[in-house]
Amino acid sequence: MHNTITKTHLLLITALLALSSCSNTRHLPAGDTLYTGTTVRIKDKETTRREQKVLKGDLQGAVRPKPNSTILGVRLKLSIYNLAGGDSAKKWMKWLQKIGEPPVLTSSFNMQNNKDILTNLLENRGFFFPSVSGEIKTRGRKSRSIFDVTTGPQYKIRNVQFPTDSSQLSMDIALQQYNTLLKKDAPYNLDLIKGERDRITNNLKEIGYYRFKSDYIIARVDSTVGDRKVDIYLAVKNDMPEDGGIIYFIDKVYIYPNYRLGLLNRPGDRRIDSIAKQRLEDTVFYDNHYYIVGNTKAYRPVVFRQAMQFEPGDMYNRADQNMSLNRLVNMGVFKFVKNDFEPVGDSQLNALYFLTPYPKKSLRMEIAAMSKSDSRVGSSISLSWRNRNTFRGAELFVIRGMAGIELQSAGGASRPNTYEFKLEPSLSFPRFAIPFIHPTSSSVFVPHTILKTSYDVQLRTGLYDLRSATFSYGFDWKENVRSEHQLFPINFTSVRTDTLNKDTTIFINYTNLIFNGVIFGPTYEYTYNSRGNGPPHHDDIYFDGLADLSGNIFGLAQGANVKSFYDKPKTLFGDPYAQYVKLQTDLRYYLNYGADPNAIWANRIIIGLGVPYGNSWQLPNIKQFFSGGNSSLRGFRSRLVGPGTFHDSTGRFIETSGDIKLELNTELRAKLYQFVNGAVFIDAGNVWTYNDNPNYPGGKFTSQFLKQLALDAGVGLRLDFKILVVRLDAGIPLHKPWLPAGQDWSFKGFGINGDNLILNLAIGYPF
Repeated sequence: MHNTITKTHLLLITALLALSSCSNTRHLPAGDTLYTGTTVRIKDKETTRREQKVLKGDLQGAVRPKPNSTILGVRLKLSIYNLAGGDSAKKWMKWLQKIGEPPVLTSSFNMQNNKDILTNLLENRGFFFPSVSGEIKTRGRKSRSIFDVTTGPQYKIRNVQFPTDSSQLSMDIALQQYNTLLKKDAPYNLDLIKGERDRITNNLKEIGYYRFKSDYIIARVDSTVGDRKVDIYLAVKNDMPEDGGIIYFIDKVYIYPNYRLGLLNRPGDRRIDSIAKQRLEDTVFYDNHYYIVGNTKAYRPVVFRQAMQFEPGDMYNRADQNMSLNRLVNMGVFKFVKNDFEPVGDSQLNALYFLTPYPKKSLRMEIAAMSKSDSRVGSSISLSWRNRNTFRGAELFVIRGMAGIELQSAGGASRPNTYEFKLEPSLSFPRFAIPFIHPTSSSVFVPHTILKTSYDVQLRTGLYDLRSATFSYGFDWKENVRSEHQLFPINFTSVRTDTLNKDTTIFINYTNLIFNGVIFGPTYEYTYNSRGNGPPHHDDIYFDGLADLSGNIFGLAQGANVKSFYDKPKTLFGDPYAQYVKLQTDLRYYLNYGADPNAIWANRIIIGLGVPYGNSWQLPNIKQFFSGGNSSLRGFRSRLVGPGTFHDSTGRFIETSGDIKLELNTELRAKLYQFVNGAVFIDAGNVWTYNDNPNYPGGKFTSQFLKQLALDAGVGLRLDFKILVVRLDAGIPLHKPWLPAGQDWSFKGFGINGDNLILNLAIGYPF
């Protein structure tokens, strides 16, 4: 295998060199050259070295045109274009030409335009007297632009004056100065002035100025005050429309719950006869607040009560407007939500909400495939029937059926085939549904109450069948776009396992895979995710914390203890119940280390602690932790790491598990070419049992846990198609904690999916 990998590398290197050796200037027009980029040199010392570095990057990025892209210094896309024949490519080579990139010619470069662009950029940054000179340097058939820049002194802000006249608008603008972006002694920056105008406008829209726009504010700059300073005077333009300075109030609120796209001829047109007629013919006036227009029997009016933030007489503000829209969208019943306002009189608005519902009933089918690092493969098919607005209260009723299979495709250890069948009905309410209590939420997101039940059957051929029934009642709500809570005060799971073959060579018993009994108790989960929410960040954090309890109060009332576990476990409805406290955290940190958004250093740490007590000696197997696999320790087989120093060398275990888990992952990601990304990673982790387990010698958690961490490293390739990521990771185990001291850091040769090279094929990133 080692020789095969070496030959593959040689072939790839040879092909790359052959491709890059194709002259990038072969197909250039006569008399023209290839434009290869620009260099900006700052000649004076008015700025610090750090400021010069930032300024150079911004200036170079502003020069046009952009040169041909490079990968590791090679103009690969240009080489592909030339390989196809350039502009004279034959018809059958056009497909290859489209993959490539035509040459950027020096003739398309305009020196004067670029000098003006750089001068303007410098002036906008407060360098009011810059000097920019440029030239083109040609070597062979390649050219590069060189700009010498003398920035001169950068002017800074001395004073900022807000409007001082006695009009209500001017006084309201003046109140915004206490949080101004324009700070004294800060460098003059035109972008900062634009940002200040937007900030003021946004704040004015929170206090009724519906018609006000950023363009109505003018900033006059006086650069003659001396000492390289400027004074900035903010004022309202004299030609501002009169309605820009009016504070508006809500007159009436109209809700159209069955609006069809295209009903209005154009945006802002409120005088369509059909709309006016609907207001008279099919309208419900609800709670002295809202007019529900058209198809009034389809929804109970209370559906809109928690979504609508405006009431007659309220002052207009954008926050309430956005909250209403977000809540209507997050109900999950309406496909499109459109909002408009209709001026009434001099200072009043009618608020109009046009809602286009989803089809009431729908059918959805999903097909999935999976693979595991121990040569197991599988597929599943699920069918979901949805009924939106089930009881006219925007409820979502879903019945989902699933069938799946998991097979052993290769490998030395034999694993049983697994067949799974699942039926899962659920009902979701877009509000807190609590008997005798009516809590409200101030979030822009609608809270949901969830009722769900399921019946699951797993058949492992020749071994056992597992049947479980669950029922849950709880709540899901978001504080904001980043923070989410899930609280299920009621969780009930009943598990039944029937052994089909007691003489199997696969090791199964109560302490490994089989649990018979009841699990009941509350769960709470909190998730914080700054990644992909809001503006881009240099770094992002993801945190997920879970608290899972079972049988705590009930067990205390019954007096469940370790003795009862050995003698006669306490029961609920005739079945023994699990008693434990389980805590788990998943913390991730993402650092963008380059200009490319795909250049990410991703890190994760998982800490899980399960404490069984009273009626339980260990966590139920469906609540235990596992380690190893394509999203865990990628250099080890799926779910077969640990616990502790235990290792199954006989192949008798289907999977091994523990009550405690520690896992650390770090991964450096980079873009290689268009949708092709690469990664280098290191994983470490293990699981342990809380109590001694004779089936897992060496598996109990001790103070030596750090020495018992399994460690692997590897490389990965990811095809990121935005809607789908296909991932291939190759992991090499570096530390095998079950081996004797002196041998635990060694390995012998390579073999795909053998002991020392594990290939993982998966969908999506591991974390």
